[in-house]
Amino acid sequence: MYKIISSNSKGNSVLYHNSILVDIGVPFVKIKPYLYDIQIVLLTHEHKDHINISTLRKLMFERPSVRIGCCDEWFDTFQGRKVDRFTIGQWYKYGAFEISPVQLYHDVPNCGYRIIKDNYKIFHATDSAHLNGIEAKEYDLYAIEHNYNEDTIHEQIAEIKAKGGFAYQDGAINSHLSEQQARDFIYKNKGEKCEVLRLHESDNYE
Repeated sequence: MYKIISSNSKGNSVLYHNSILVDIGVPFVKIKPYLYDIQIVLLTHEHKDHINISTLRKLMFERPSVRIGCCDEWFDTFQGRKVDRFTIGQWYKYGAFEISPVQLYHDVPNCGYRIIKDNYKIFHATDSAHLNGIEAKEYDLYAIEHNYNEDTIHEQIAEIKAKGGFAYQDGAINSHLSEQQARDFIYKNKGEKCEVLRLHESDNYE
């Protein structure tokens, strides 16, 4: 049902059902093996680890029929082509699957996605300070950011600062989901059976 091409601060891209690519923040060589399977690219936000313009340009050159969708006005057109603009909470049908964007809370406009195909339900969410007010009851796959551990992050920040370093984690805790937040959301929503896909874990995750 999924293939994690990359999911970290250096680049993010996940392929679902061998045809739905969420984010394209990686070099072209990483998506090339799936080039002729991708039907649509769903963009979440403008940060470069989630959208590599060069890669997207090459994909569109090789596969002009591939659709692009996003939730915000920052990306209305690309290569002279209109991008599918989504409204949060609305459902959109693309052949055998349906998608619906979910409002997320990052330091720039951002969204996650609900994806349904053959009654298999996926909830995808990364780069969000929280998931308050969002439900995804009894989904089959929870693909959610587990960026840091609340029990150790402040100790890590203190150690870095004590050595005179820059602690990027200071900002991360206000714009990314922790292990505990992700776990709590899944616990409140999961049914009897589900799979969890841990996304966007920090390189310093403990």
